[in-house]
Amino acid sequence: MVQKRRQPAWKIENQRKRSKKITRQRHRVIACIVRGIMVTALAVVILLMICGCLYIREFFRRNENENESSAQKADAVRETVSSVEEDELDADLSGEENHMVVLDAGHGGEDGGTVEQAATEKEINLAVVLKLKELLENQGIQVVLTRDKDIFMKLEERVQIANGEKADLFISIHCNYYEKDSSIYGLECYYCKSGEEGKHYAEKIMETIEESENIVSRNVKPADYYILKNTTVPAVLVETGYLSNYNERNQLMSEEYQEKLAGELVKGIVKGLEEKTG
Repeated sequence: MVQKRRQPAWKIENQRKRSKKITRQRHRVIACIVRGIMVTALAVVILLMICGCLYIREFFRRNENENESSAQKADAVRETVSSVEEDELDADLSGEENHMVVLDAGHGGEDGGTVEQAATEKEINLAVVLKLKELLENQGIQVVLTRDKDIFMKLEERVQIANGEKADLFISIHCNYYEKDSSIYGLECYYCKSGEEGKHYAEKIMETIEESENIVSRNVKPADYYILKNTTVPAVLVETGYLSNYNERNQLMSEEYQEKLAGELVKGIVKGLEEKTG
């Protein structure tokens, strides 16, 4: 039987040292790769943070510039004027005709409408409507309100009031909002696509607004809103301004601007009634 020859001790020791050396080298390579990955990941994170900071700074700078530009444009056409006096209205309809207007303050109660910072749409709508009521009554026009306080009302209830009173005009007051572009501002007037009488009043209101140059306008537009489609009387929906616009939002919260707004709307309503009966 042939015995297997044992390797010398020194050779076995050299092989062991070589194996350890290879293992250490492998560990160093792995460590270097791990460090490289960590450094790369850290660099990417830092780069993303820098890009994010630059984007955020540019975003706020752009919004600031837009608001400043918006304010400058609005200031060019919205000069401070005194409250509208009764004798400034174009016509007095307190004669034989007994006109009636139903005023609807949009939203209310649990439905606040648009809320932007300190501005709440339902409160602005009601404030404008109450001022409209006083001015219209001063012109001898009967006024019916869908709500005179902060309560919730369904759209169906608002429409029922207008139809039940057989009013000459139903006008609903709201505030607008456009989250994609805060530079947009101005009053808009809507009527039902199939409602020629509603279109007549919307156009007269907008004509008066544009002639006054006290309030920025964004034209008359057809729409399929529920309260416009389901009223049997002439109906108009007025978006008094954009709460998404910093300058217009502050104006809509101002009592002075609300009075000016109500005064111009009344002029348009009176003009529309006068031409209808004339």
